[in-house]
Amino acid sequence: MSSKVADISLILLAVSLLTITQIVIKGRLNFHGEIPLNPTQLPGYFFLLLKDWRLWAALFSLVASALSWYAGISRLPLSVAFPITALSYPLIFAGSILVLGEEFEWISLLGNTMIVGGILIISLNH
Repeated sequence: MSSKVADISLILLAVSLLTITQIVIKGRLNFHGEIPLNPTQLPGYFFLLLKDWRLWAALFSLVASALSWYAGISRLPLSVAFPITALSYPLIFAGSILVLGEEFEWISLLGNTMIVGGILIISLNH
């Protein structure tokens, strides 16, 4: 595997882990309910979240994503690496529908298709 492919793979790993993290967090918050805005209810709610192993796994995934991101941007120009992070939008769009059961909307599909098109245009320049 060439060095540039390996470097971009680090960025793609970071994006994938971040996407998984966001879907897990949203799924667990859906399960536990909305974060209360009443300060007296916050400690009990956060204690409930601290007991959720899936949220701990999401935290680990978030740290792994950050480490992969740091490794990737230490090897690539930020102008190359950062546009790739936009792939999180279509990945989260798909995951929110397939995993969380959120509603599909054609306009969202169009927007996400445009994001992928933009990433492809940028990648042709590098």
